[in-house]
Formats: sequence, C-alpha cells, structure tokens
Amino acid sequence: MYCVIDIGSNTIRLAVYRRDGGELRAILNNKRPAGLASYVDEKNCLSPEGVEKLIAVLREFQSILVMLPDCPVYPFATASLRNIVNTEQVLQQVKEETGLRIRVLSGYEEATLDYRGAVRSMKGGSGLMVDIGGGSTELVFFKEERILAAKSVPLGSLNLYSRFVSDLFPTKKELRAMEEEVRRTLLEALPPAEEYTGQPMVGVGGTARAALALYRNAEGGGEAAREYERAFLKKVLHQAEENPRKLLRRVLKIAPDRVHTLVPGVLILHTVAQVYGGHTILTSPYGVREGYLSQMLEREEEHYA
Repeated sequence: MYCVIDIGSNTIRLAVYRRDGGELRAILNNKRPAGLASYVDEKNCLSPEGVEKLIAVLREFQSILVMLPDCPVYPFATASLRNIVNTEQVLQQVKEETGLRIRVLSGYEEATLDYRGAVRSMKGGSGLMVDIGGGSTELVFFKEERILAAKSVPLGSLNLYSRFVSDLFPTKKELRAMEEEVRRTLLEALPPAEEYTGQPMVGVGGTARAALALYRNAEGGGEAAREYERAFLKKVLHQAEENPRKLLRRVLKIAPDRVHTLVPGVLILHTVAQVYGGHTILTSPYGVREGYLSQMLEREEEHYA
C-alpha cells in the first residue's frame, strides 16, 4: 500500500492506495477542510495559526497511519504553500514537528500531474483538462495524449471567495466582478489558440466532483452520470443570483464543506468553458494525487532497476 497526503488551499486529504496489476486503487480517502488560504496574511505569509492548523491535521493523519506501519507516505502541497512567501519556514517547522518532508509542486508540475492522473479515465482524443482548487486553477490542453500547453493560474474557489464575496453567496455585482477577473486572468495567462480545443472539457478535483454531484441531484442520472452541458453551470449561477436559499439547501445536501466555495468554483468552471469553447464537461474521478503517486513510484523503480 501507498499513502499520499495532498495539502491544498481548501482541504487536506489522506489517500491510501493499493496496486493491483499495475493499477492504483484507492482504499481510503480521508479529508479535512483546513482552509489554509484564509490564514494568509497581508504580507502573503501563512500565519502561525495557519501553520498550527496544518500541523494539527497532519498529526491527525499520522494517528491513522500508525495502523499502516509499512505504508510509505508521499506528502505534497500545491498552491497552499506555493503561493506564500514563507514556504521554507513552514516546511522546516512541519518537518521538525511531524517528521514529514513535504514536496511543493510548481504550477506546471501540478497541471501535468493532474493530466497524468486524469488520463486513466480518458480514451485518448483531444480537449482541455481543468482542475479548480482552493488557491489555483490548472489548465492542460492535450491532443492525442500529448500535452500542447499547461498553465497554472492563481485563481481558486477559496481565494476568489475571500477576495470578492461579502456574504455566504455572492451578489449579482460580486459575480460580475469575479467573472471579469477570471476572464482577464485566463486571457493573459493562456490566450485561445487555433491548435487548442476545449471540447471535451475534463473536470478534475473537488470543485468538479461537487459540480457533478449538484448536477446529479438536480437533473438525475444517478452515479453513472459523469458529464453534463455547460448550460447547467449557467443555471447554477443564475440560481445563485435569483434564489440563493434554494441553492443553499441543495449544496448543503451534496457538499456542505463547500457551501461558501462552490459558487465561485462553478463560476471559474463556467468561465473557462466559455473562453475556450467547452460545451460538455466530463468529470474524471482521478487527478493530481494519482498522477503524483504514479510518478513517484516510477522514479523509485527506475532508481532500483
């Protein structure tokens, strides 16, 4: 068995995998809503309270891992520790207090590992993979299983909420401001190009899975449903404006830990689809954790070969 700890801006996850015939199969997935992005101060440092929160969650996970003494642990962080200025100090404190050595992925690494994990559920082809995290969004354009472009932009569901939203759900004015910011950032970071195609658009990560759960709850289709049209995302944003109480009840049923971040996340997903021409969103159950673990195991096998 193999253990992965994924330290994100919104949640921290412990995932345990077993390898069956070369395939990685998750046998445990435990997450904690840490909200590390909300502990970043005006100097862009993770505050002492944020570091304490991180260490508390890691110690909780270690209390689980003592029951798996022979399970190697691979901890990594994304925008949660990448986008702060005191990264090295945080990593050192975590190492001293927990013994864990956390690897911080670059934006490009995160995007490509997202793709590496997501391809396990795809059958070749071309399209756009998008992973909306709490502190960043990763975009990968691919064609015939080859990456054409990969980019990480510093916009996520939690930091967008923190910057623009004054209440639980955004107002119409706040939605418009967020959309303008997302559109501007996308076009500056990765302008549409003729060789790129945004169709189909493959959603990866917690926001994408929560949006799919919202679709299943609203439109039916059961657990087998993995894709939906972009128009559904527009309906969610319209309901956030016109009937937020009804949407709140729906979100509390399917993703209560994302009650404040799901609408900003859906807005990012919808804007990405609009900018790059995605009409159908296909949700992958795999992503950066599977991509990272497969890379680490491959490197270890090469080392001992």
